[in-house]
Amino acid sequence: MKTEIIKWSAILLLVSTVVSVEAQTADELLQLGTHEIQGTARFTGLGGAFNALGGDFGSLSTNPAGIATYRSSEFVITPALTLNNATAKFRGESLSDNRTRFGLANLGYVATYLTRKSEGLVSVNFGIGYNKAANFYKRTRLRGYDSQNSILDMFTQYANNLKLDQDYLLNDDFQNILPEDWTTAMALYGEMIRYDNDGIYRSNGLDEGDVIDIYSSTLQSGGTEEYTFSFGGNISNRFQFGLTVGLQDLEYINNLNYREEYIGSLEGISDKYISSVRDEYTRTVGFGINAKLGVIYRPIDAFRLGFAIHTPTFFNMEREYQVSMTSLYKTAGEDDSRSEDSPSDIYEYTLTTPYRMEFGLAYIFGKVGLISVDYELVGNPSTRMRDNILDNTDYVDVRNDAIKNSYRNTSNVRLGTEINLPRGLMLRAGFNYFQSPYKDSSLDFARYKYSFGFGYRSKHFFADLAYSLNTGKYHFAPYYVNDYRIRDTDSNPDVAVENLKIGHIIATIGFKF
Repeated sequence: MKTEIIKWSAILLLVSTVVSVEAQTADELLQLGTHEIQGTARFTGLGGAFNALGGDFGSLSTNPAGIATYRSSEFVITPALTLNNATAKFRGESLSDNRTRFGLANLGYVATYLTRKSEGLVSVNFGIGYNKAANFYKRTRLRGYDSQNSILDMFTQYANNLKLDQDYLLNDDFQNILPEDWTTAMALYGEMIRYDNDGIYRSNGLDEGDVIDIYSSTLQSGGTEEYTFSFGGNISNRFQFGLTVGLQDLEYINNLNYREEYIGSLEGISDKYISSVRDEYTRTVGFGINAKLGVIYRPIDAFRLGFAIHTPTFFNMEREYQVSMTSLYKTAGEDDSRSEDSPSDIYEYTLTTPYRMEFGLAYIFGKVGLISVDYELVGNPSTRMRDNILDNTDYVDVRNDAIKNSYRNTSNVRLGTEINLPRGLMLRAGFNYFQSPYKDSSLDFARYKYSFGFGYRSKHFFADLAYSLNTGKYHFAPYYVNDYRIRDTDSNPDVAVENLKIGHIIATIGFKF
């Protein structure tokens, strides 16, 4: 079984096959490596642009030097409400799905020790807490009519491209078939495809010009939680430094249901493909560690410069995979249904997420307000997956080359502003731009985030409320036929266009002492 488990990683290498595993895998890897801190309501309201500002618990996961801005100890807690809306257009049909989730965005404590000096080491700070680093929750539904593409074509092209042996696919013991080949083996079991005498796999039961209806649903859930341990210091109120060690707990669950149905007339036909259903379940869990080092420099009281570097997060991962398929045929005039269920495959590996560098500028207009700008560089090509028990490095080398060739470094920008009002009230607004991580310009995965909020401050208490809206346009297909890459997507009826809107309502209360 060890050999099979090791070889299962080959699914990441099939970047040149008719099934566009490259795009699917890249999307999953990007999700697993997501680092988008929710933080406090003030942090969210200013668009997370705290690299040079500090003084907020969310900044401990972006620029840990921000802890040195504190002049008193603080306890903070932030519940959050997530509002997901996904609208997918596929073959002229649009389906929407709305989901609401309640969770905890932030919980933290900062201890401050003042040395009572005006020069040298002015203060020392320690912090411990929790920040939500990623939220994977999303549901996408597709419905399309009158398609001349069938998943049967995908199975035949996959099997032919890899020259899969019929005896190998017909092995009754799933343990001797690589998990990435399970669905193709099930298609052969269920007579959805056939192996002809000329050594070519062909779809079974569909004729040229036949059309089908397609129904697909994908439900993703889970997220990444970061537990932070921070230390920082303030030197002469001009230079601040900080270090954060982050422990990340990750869970990613993906449930895929795909169904298609032949919609032609069955009258007078004794043998015909009618429908098929495929259910896939993937659950990935991991635990990782990272470090962040940052500095903030104030050449004058009003102006601040920030810089931070994040090491990759080094994860130990475990991935569970299961699949089931059912096919329905009309055979000799009678309904013939066949079903197959795979066992559960467990694959253990390590994942190294991208490194990050952040730069920030902030200007404080006295008691009027402030403006802050952050720039983030993400080294996506440095993403690496490794198998600790793999003796031959061919699989790893080819896989990592595929990642390197698909991704590019991305530049993200965060803007934020805050206006002070009478009686301790404040108004805030923010904007984020996240560049598409793919080298292929046709894969436009750029995202935009808008936020606003308000807050109240007194000597020993504060309360904040913020709303953010994360928007993006994504292109994908339920499967890929004829080496169908995601190109000319807005006019391609067999590629879905999804408009995703993720809203967060975040409330923070905190106490200073």
